[in-house]
Amino acid sequence: MDKKELCNGIQEAVNGFHLPRQNELPELDFYMDQIISIMEKRLELLSSDKDSKLITPAMINNYVKLGIIPPPKKKRYTREHICYLFIICTLKSVMPIPSIMEIIKAHTATRSVYELYDMFCDIYEKMLLGAAESAKEILGDATDVKNGLAELALFMAINASTAQFIASGAAKPLSPPAEEEKK
Repeated sequence: MDKKELCNGIQEAVNGFHLPRQNELPELDFYMDQIISIMEKRLELLSSDKDSKLITPAMINNYVKLGIIPPPKKKRYTREHICYLFIICTLKSVMPIPSIMEIIKAHTATRSVYELYDMFCDIYEKMLLGAAESAKEILGDATDVKNGLAELALFMAINASTAQFIASGAAKPLSPPAEEEKK
């Protein structure tokens, strides 16, 4: 594969990516297996390892137990649950679940989960497009595909690491004080 084909492939994958906004989500209630199917289908592009699961029934049950998402009613999940789960599933690879929980709580104190989710989708898609543009630029400047991929991998890893550092610092004040600090 040459550099141009690689750039076109990245652009095609990113241009086709769309997180459904809350008004595009079905208003039906779903069982656990249906929720997992919806999530897997919509987020398959984000899964780097086809064998690992972005979401499982155990994960959803844990999110309910931790109070990150509301409990289902009569084993049925709503589009509200889907909004929470999209946010959690996309962020959990870069942030610990307690930090995600605090970010969600901070936002839902002043807006609905639907407003948070739509804002999240807008930002996510813009950031993904920006990353694709950076990838095209790096690959375009490279002397060959192998060097371009090595430079791209390094650039994106550094970008992820520095962004994670900033995100962790921003999320830290949102967490409740530790027991020792309360005393």
